[in-house]
Amino acid sequence: MERRKKRESEFKFKLVKLKDAINLIDQQVNLLGIVRDRKEPKLCRNNGNPESSFLLILPDFEAWICTLCIIDDSYERPGLTVNVFSNKREELPNHDGMILFLNIKMKCYGGGNRVNAACNKGVSSFALFKRRTDKEFICYQRTSNFRGEERYKSSMDELAKLFPTSCSLDQNLEFSFLREIKEGKPFNLLCKILLHVVNEEEDMSTIFVWDGTDAPPASIGFKDKSAVSNLSVLSRDTLRSFPTVGSILRLSLSNHLLYGVKPGAWVKLYQLLCVVDKGSWVASVTDSTTVTLAQNDHLVEKIMRIYDKRITSKFGHIPFWCFPSPPGFTGTDDDQAPFVTLRDIITFPKVTYKYRCIVRVVSAFRSQEEDENRHYRVLLTLEDPTATLEAFLCDKDAEYFFGLGLQNTEMLRMKWNQLLGITRESSVSLATRNPPWIECCIFSYYTNKADPWNTRLYKIFGTRLLDLEAV
Repeated sequence: MERRKKRESEFKFKLVKLKDAINLIDQQVNLLGIVRDRKEPKLCRNNGNPESSFLLILPDFEAWICTLCIIDDSYERPGLTVNVFSNKREELPNHDGMILFLNIKMKCYGGGNRVNAACNKGVSSFALFKRRTDKEFICYQRTSNFRGEERYKSSMDELAKLFPTSCSLDQNLEFSFLREIKEGKPFNLLCKILLHVVNEEEDMSTIFVWDGTDAPPASIGFKDKSAVSNLSVLSRDTLRSFPTVGSILRLSLSNHLLYGVKPGAWVKLYQLLCVVDKGSWVASVTDSTTVTLAQNDHLVEKIMRIYDKRITSKFGHIPFWCFPSPPGFTGTDDDQAPFVTLRDIITFPKVTYKYRCIVRVVSAFRSQEEDENRHYRVLLTLEDPTATLEAFLCDKDAEYFFGLGLQNTEMLRMKWNQLLGITRESSVSLATRNPPWIECCIFSYYTNKADPWNTRLYKIFGTRLLDLEAV
């Protein structure tokens, strides 16, 4: 009995050469091959077609099909046709390279003259690989039900030796820091997943990633009223679990790309794209995007050494892009207080407190209430590499900030333009603007003692604009 179970187990996991598989009609086999050709996915129906009749879907239900031609050392010509079916296009094979099929069914059609293989997620699974080094395979893609490639490692090594070009990773392996990203240029990122939010209905995930560096300040459209932070959807309690230094990038991608990846893991994200939308960096995946775990990678240690050195420095909470100090557009009364980031302020454990930071003013909404006291009130949106924050500039603090300029309409206009990064050229062409970095003091306070955290607000104080050259 034990021997019989052992034989059955060995047969269940046995790899079959393609030349032998074509004679195993209506049997389920495991295949390892090289993708020689891959056709674009298309829609099909389970309407009696012999190529789709095995689908575990309802009659007349639309599904996607991707047709591959795979080869191995036993069957290089003409190769075996494999039809991969799925209800979701993104779950179909989207790369060339080495492919491992488990529990895939051999089919005969055309009067018995032609043979192909059929892979359906309900009973079959697959994984795509390429080799990064002589010993390491990178899994580009896998179905959610794929398990156990470890037992096939030796067979994968042998096949890679026979087809080295087809199995080699052909993409750039250099990794960029977040501070090095450029709009529209593909890049690879080694980073830590701080938060992983899964949407089961759409089979998508949103991840928030971090590498301890500051993303470049994004240009802001002339008509953009305010920057939208990547973190605006997150609660203060969630933000408290994040590092307070370094930019965090938000990325949405298919769940199958994150198989086996958990929050807190360091990962390698290949072939991402970043664009600027409404003054904020937005990351997106490409057809070549893959995700692999960065286990025991020396680059992770290097990143953490750089970060640890930064946060222990006196200037560690200053944005990288104005280090070691801003250009001197403003001065503050408390020039000895340590600098903090906006994420430090948002997550600070006390409701009321005074802070000193370096930020950009990305938008301003002014209102002047005319009464016997002539109150002045403006709401500023402040930004640094870690977050955005809205802060008021009111009454005496505004008078101190603008000085005599508050009484002079033309001088006030010029100072606002300087603060918001509006130049003659940008105002004429409606091009992008780049607000300067400024130093400021911020005070957090509440308006309802019975509910201090939910009524917490911020205002600028003890900060003054220095004499600036007219724009």
